[in-house]
Amino acid sequence: MVTISDLVPLLVDRDIHLSVSQVHRLATGTPERLSLPVLAALCDIFNCTPADLIATKAQNAAVRKTATDDGVVNLNRMRNPRAGVNWISRPHVHTMLRALADPSLPVTHETLDSMTPWRSVAYLRDLLMLHGVLPHVDRHLMLFQRWLRDTLDGIGEREPRQLVERFATWHVLHRLRRFADRGPVTEKQTQQARAEIRQAIAFLAWLRERGLLLAACRQAEVDAWYAGAYTARRLTHAFLRWAMRNKLLVRVTIPHQDTRNPTSLSQHDRIALIRRLVTDEDIPLLARVLRLTVDEVLHENGEVSIRLGEPPTPVPEPFAGLLQQHIQQRLNLTTATNLDASWLFPGRRGGQPMTADTVERRLRRHGIRTLTGRTAALRQLVLEAPAPVVARMLGYTLDNPARLATEDRGEPGPLRPDDHSR
Repeated sequence: MVTISDLVPLLVDRDIHLSVSQVHRLATGTPERLSLPVLAALCDIFNCTPADLIATKAQNAAVRKTATDDGVVNLNRMRNPRAGVNWISRPHVHTMLRALADPSLPVTHETLDSMTPWRSVAYLRDLLMLHGVLPHVDRHLMLFQRWLRDTLDGIGEREPRQLVERFATWHVLHRLRRFADRGPVTEKQTQQARAEIRQAIAFLAWLRERGLLLAACRQAEVDAWYAGAYTARRLTHAFLRWAMRNKLLVRVTIPHQDTRNPTSLSQHDRIALIRRLVTDEDIPLLARVLRLTVDEVLHENGEVSIRLGEPPTPVPEPFAGLLQQHIQQRLNLTTATNLDASWLFPGRRGGQPMTADTVERRLRRHGIRTLTGRTAALRQLVLEAPAPVVARMLGYTLDNPARLATEDRGEPGPLRPDDHSR
């Protein structure tokens, strides 16, 4: 019996170079496309004919799925209809739309994956999912997978490519899919995933410059890699731990430094920023949670509350008035993508809210630090209420509020094995 690991060298002998994960997908799934050289190699390995490998059956072709009448965009509803016409008229957009209109080409995510440029493809994919032409998939996960394919194609040498592909497939991508099972993958999560893969590629290239492979790496090389650039290279941790777990690297000690910002925003500064957010009309109303909808802003008995967790959080004045004013003046509702969006902060892409990066850039322009401000608010809340109550109301896990409460009481937190600072 031939196993998947046996197939890789047998294919190489026939000048077919596929990774272990590619062979696994080929052997365990149903590929939509199969090149003739690969098919010929498989027939030679198993001493069979294509008919023995590929089962075919006759059936009526599926009706090509189209958008409903509700999905037809009325350009008259757009604030600037010419912008929509101009986008459709761009040469690459025109090419994509003509291809999708071809009855011989299936309208699938795989078809879109073969198109360029990726930004226009992502925009078009969001529109097609919004109007039911394509099944919904996690957009950030899809964009990451496309980025990963392009990144792997850019690695020239075979061994580092295989290592990076294994790490990306079985660790990074596996983690992102777990996130997707619980909810939409965030842009921050895919940014970290990309950074971990970039650091793995950089580390392997750094070893090659010194004439070393990963298996020959020792503690001295790990220490030298981190020396002088720990903050920039700390995301290499994930690759090194994965390599040690999979017996690709001898056991080494990964250096640890606390890279958290030691300065925190004082309660006085936090209140001053809140006062500025309320009174400065040049700063748009923005929220920490972007995936809230207008349905989660509740009006009961003359009071306004917002459902961040359970129970809903009361919104006092003047914030209640600002929140209701914002709902009536939400951005991005006059484009083709979000005409009827229920998002509290609609984005520019079809069916998507505003991204966290967009909000962060807007706040930074006004000198507002989001991370330190959030931490300061949590510190104040856990001084006024038990940490479990704060966690439930804001939709947090208990760990972060409990840790802040412990620190504010002056008690040491749990000692980590790699923390030598105390």
